[in-house]
Amino acid sequence: MIYTITLAPVLERTLDVEEFIYDDVNHVISENRKAGGKGIDVSRVIKELGGYSVALGFVGGYNGREVEGRVVSEGIVCNFTPTSGETRMDIVVNQRKKTMQTLLSAPMSPVNPIETTAFYSRIKDIPPESYVVMVGSIPEGLAQAFWAQLIAVLREKRVRIVLDADNEPLKQGVEAGPFLIKPNIHELSRLVGKNVREIEEIIEETEPLLERVEYVVVSLGARGALGLSKKERIHAVPPKVNVRSSLGAGDALIGGLVLALDGGADFREALGLGVSCGTASTLTSGYASCFRGDIDEIRKQVLMKNI
Repeated sequence: MIYTITLAPVLERTLDVEEFIYDDVNHVISENRKAGGKGIDVSRVIKELGGYSVALGFVGGYNGREVEGRVVSEGIVCNFTPTSGETRMDIVVNQRKKTMQTLLSAPMSPVNPIETTAFYSRIKDIPPESYVVMVGSIPEGLAQAFWAQLIAVLREKRVRIVLDADNEPLKQGVEAGPFLIKPNIHELSRLVGKNVREIEEIIEETEPLLERVEYVVVSLGARGALGLSKKERIHAVPPKVNVRSSLGAGDALIGGLVLALDGGADFREALGLGVSCGTASTLTSGYASCFRGDIDEIRKQVLMKNI
């Protein structure tokens, strides 16, 4: 069983205008609304591959109800915790004439102790041997050690935690001993306190982390991903593709990776599928959107190299 956690989902509203003119009326040509959040995007990829997951997190107000409704309408199972605050809405304005995009990002609503307790009750219901994907930012009202706290609770139940975070939440999360972490190269650099880019540098700086974490997957953009454990060092190299957007490629990678592991695949096979999903997501303009046909075609061309 796979669970994904998005602590602060967002209602994404995209508006298309011909051209944005200041101090004047701007007529919206088209509008699109969708539920956003890194964990939700992971669940989307799992569903695209025919898998099943449960999306968890906090939602509140009218925006939260719409987020929940849209997630359910996509066929994704969710068990969100209600909050008194309003789920944030991000607005993207696309200017067709200038081919420009502007993002208006709202702040995350704080979470109070009662809501935190309700969320914890859902966490404690997660059955043993499940996979739990923890991704994204931590909202106000929760400690920076929140991911680490959840890891400590779930490890006792033999739950495998996949953590994708940054800065202090990632540092403390690693200390709690998750099953797998998935930093990108910039997040890894902040974690180890040193700029790393080359494969040899990544391996050298990652090896100490394997004392606390069973697997480390470092996403490298167009260079694919490097997967490491105490027994394996694998570089998954994708084919060159015409990239439309790289936003959410890491979330797509996690979706394929975790689904494969949950289905019994070994780490090498799972890494190959993950990189295929991440690469396929760059072919679309949607955040972490990818299609099964693209994934299957790319998977045939991913080169798996032992380091």
